[in-house]
Amino acid sequence: MLTINAFGQGRDDWHLEKDKNGIRVYSRHLDGSRLKEIRVDCEMAASLSQLVAFLSDVDQYSKVVYKNKSARLLRQVSETEFYYYSESEMPWPATNRDLVIHLRFAYDPASKVLQINTSSVPDMVPPKDGLVRVAFWQAAWQVRSTADNKMHINYTFQVDPGGTLPAWLVNATAAIGPYQSFLNLREKIQLPRYQKRSFHFLE
Repeated sequence: MLTINAFGQGRDDWHLEKDKNGIRVYSRHLDGSRLKEIRVDCEMAASLSQLVAFLSDVDQYSKVVYKNKSARLLRQVSETEFYYYSESEMPWPATNRDLVIHLRFAYDPASKVLQINTSSVPDMVPPKDGLVRVAFWQAAWQVRSTADNKMHINYTFQVDPGGTLPAWLVNATAAIGPYQSFLNLREKIQLPRYQKRSFHFLE
């Protein structure tokens, strides 16, 4: 996402791509990049611990993340840091993509803001036959707990899927996946497996 800078900039250069079911998806072009940066802004009736519980449940990503074929945990460093492998489905005749992502949680109790940063780690897993390695991925969440037991999410990401996909095609469909993923997340985060969970760094 080039995320730290993105959160510090004004919103005037963001273009609203989709606004439905309380989920707003924006895009903008960044200097020096042929691909759009995407931002999602929404609220969910859930706690920060529910979100952490889901994001730590890597094996379940395929039920929420748009076009995710599979995901598996590679290395659990701590409660606030892990690495995982992910494969995404692509429509024919494009080739499926894969990547390794490094995820880190950081919580500020004073502001009640949870920061989640994810970035691709290209060489942690060797390239696989029949798959195209994602060239670049960077994403960040700023999640604020509100007084009415809800959370406000500001999510930004930038990705280069690699291979020979034309930029116009990637940009034309860039808002579809984030919208569907957050719509799915709003439902799945209410599952019993994510309720009443506790994490030391959130206390």
